[in-house]
Amino acid sequence: MRRSGSVVVVVLMILTSFPGTFRSSEVGWRESFEYSQGDIHTIEVGEFGFPYISVTIGEGSTMLPFDTGNMVGISVSSALFERLELATVDTYDRLDSKGEVIASLRVGQPQNVALLGLDIGSQRIYEFDHPSLSGLVGPGFLKDVRFTLDYESRRMAISNTPLPESIPGYRRIPLVRSGRHPALILVKGSVNGREILIEVDTGKSRSVIHPGLATEMKLERSADEIRIDELRIGDLSFDVPNAKPVDQTAIDPELPEPILAGIGSDLLSQFVWTVDYAAGVLWIPVSR
Repeated sequence: MRRSGSVVVVVLMILTSFPGTFRSSEVGWRESFEYSQGDIHTIEVGEFGFPYISVTIGEGSTMLPFDTGNMVGISVSSALFERLELATVDTYDRLDSKGEVIASLRVGQPQNVALLGLDIGSQRIYEFDHPSLSGLVGPGFLKDVRFTLDYESRRMAISNTPLPESIPGYRRIPLVRSGRHPALILVKGSVNGREILIEVDTGKSRSVIHPGLATEMKLERSADEIRIDELRIGDLSFDVPNAKPVDQTAIDPELPEPILAGIGSDLLSQFVWTVDYAAGVLWIPVSR
């Protein structure tokens, strides 16, 4: 069995220029997106700037990074795998974004799992071998709902009620759907004016760009940092001085066009955004 994860981590403070006026208050977005108070959940912003959510596995609870690029499922560190006393029922190959095998790991016996107020039933638990992260949880369990993520207020909301076609102060960006990974968050955007396909990935500590595209566009580069003068989605424009060169084309080779960049938690933490899988839409703030 082969599974791919997305986590890209760099211990680095990211400096970007991005107007604070894009931010929305919790009350504002809660009302705009028609969430009830019971739909709102507290999160933490932890190591590498990732959003962490509470996940119950069996009889115990732990905080795991919510990684929208992780298509594996519930993954836990080797140490936590041992503490949970999971019997190994299978193994799997963990792949990097190039599709290359980076580790062969254990698959644990199914456990009852709950997160964000959802009882998602019996799930296999996958071993994860990062030196400091406690594990990962991907968005696959949320692919039939919509969610809003607000790093600043430490809040995440989920609901399965439909939204109107327009919401004041926000813009609809159509999702590009992956047949291989339906929960991937892919949208059209641009780098220095060139339109490309971009992944929205909370499991990246800093945003990334395909090294071949950077070379083709003659972007300024030093060591493993590439300067992007303007990375744009909808009305939102970012100056990214230190994007990481990463080839993501193996995530889904059957897409109509390759994924050439990824927006990570360095940028996603700077505005409130909503993914509505059922409607196939990413909602982002309108520039003021």
